[in-house]
Amino acid sequence: MSQGKKILMVTFAVSLLVALMAVVITGLAPMGWMRTTNVGPLPELAAVQAQWSSLDACEVEYGARKRLGGKWMLGSRETAYVTPCGSSYRVFVSVPPERQVDGVAFDMTRSSVNAPWKILVVKEKTSFPALKNSLEQLAPHLLTQYPIERQRDADLDARWARERAEKKEAERTLKEAAKNSYPE
Repeated sequence: MSQGKKILMVTFAVSLLVALMAVVITGLAPMGWMRTTNVGPLPELAAVQAQWSSLDACEVEYGARKRLGGKWMLGSRETAYVTPCGSSYRVFVSVPPERQVDGVAFDMTRSSVNAPWKILVVKEKTSFPALKNSLEQLAPHLLTQYPIERQRDADLDARWARERAEKKEAERTLKEAAKNSYPE
């Protein structure tokens, strides 16, 4: 076997090993696919699914999660992170103290606005009554506040884009004026 083929095979094997390790590490993360269970289809959550169905988003994250070392890593009970369908941009929605639930962490995902929610939890860390209570308390709040926060973020993005364009135009004008200011 030639030296080039040996190098190619070793490179392929190392790349495959790195990819497999990344999949396992992702699965072992606090809300990774190896740790969570989809409880969305449970009949006891049918009313909750109906409440959440009108939310114009495809992902909701709520609750604090601990990483392997035991320190708090992601999430919060004071904020819900909502991702619109077809976007990777998250909208942060503050959760008032009366709607916060301790000891609850969940991710809700769906493929489109018309699809049912997958409600992903780590069963050993989140009790079902607390989860159901949290979902019921958060739904009305997010249904009203998420559109407001999303519009606020869109307005802010538009303002920043306008300011960037104005600054770029001012720099271009200054450059042109400076270039043409010297006698030839």
